[in-house]
Amino acid sequence: MTLQLIFYTQSTPLEYYRAGKRFPFLKPHSCLHPDCRLPIPPRPYGYYSRNIISFGFTGRILIRRYYCPRCGHTFSCLPSFCLPYYQYSLALIWINLLCQFFNLLPFLKALAAYVNWHRQHLQFYRKRFKNNLVFIKLVLRQLVPEIKLPEEMAIRKEAKKVLSIVTTDFPTVQTFSTRFFAQSNKSFMASRGNSITL
Repeated sequence: MTLQLIFYTQSTPLEYYRAGKRFPFLKPHSCLHPDCRLPIPPRPYGYYSRNIISFGFTGRILIRRYYCPRCGHTFSCLPSFCLPYYQYSLALIWINLLCQFFNLLPFLKALAAYVNWHRQHLQFYRKRFKNNLVFIKLVLRQLVPEIKLPEEMAIRKEAKKVLSIVTTDFPTVQTFSTRFFAQSNKSFMASRGNSITL
C-alpha cells in the first residue's frame, strides 16, 4: 500500500525545486496508515525524487518522506501541483481537460505542442476523467453538501458541468485536488486498477 498525502502550496514547481531541502514541508500530526492513525507526529525519513513537467519547469523535485515510530509504515507528502503517478503537473492536466471538453481546440493544439503530447495522451486524460465522473461527483457531494450536481446525462455534458463546478466553486484547482485527496485518499484522476505514469 502506497501512502501519500497531498499538501497545499502556493509555490510553483520551479520555486519548490529551487528551495530543495529548505522548502517548508508539511509536518503531519499523525500516522496515515488506516490501522494505526496514532496522533504522534511521524518522523522525517529522507526524500525521494520524482519527475514533474509543468509550465516553466521540467525536472526532478524532492518529495519528503516520513515514518511512524509506532507501526513503522512510511508515507510521502506531495505538493499540490502534483498528482500521484502523473509526471505532468495538475495545471497542465486540468487545462487539457478544459480545452478538450469545451472544444478549445487552438489552445489544446498549442498546449499539446508545448509539452509534446501526442493524441494518445489527450485521449488518456479525457477517458480517465470520464471514467471517474461518478466517483468525482460522490466526493464533491461530501465536500460541498449543498452543491447541485448534474443528473445522469450525456457523458460529455456531465463532464463539462463537473469541470465548471470545480472551476467556480473552489478557489483554485489545487484547492479542489488537495481537498478531494484528503476526503477520498485518491486523486480525482486515480486509476481504478493499475497505476501507470503519464
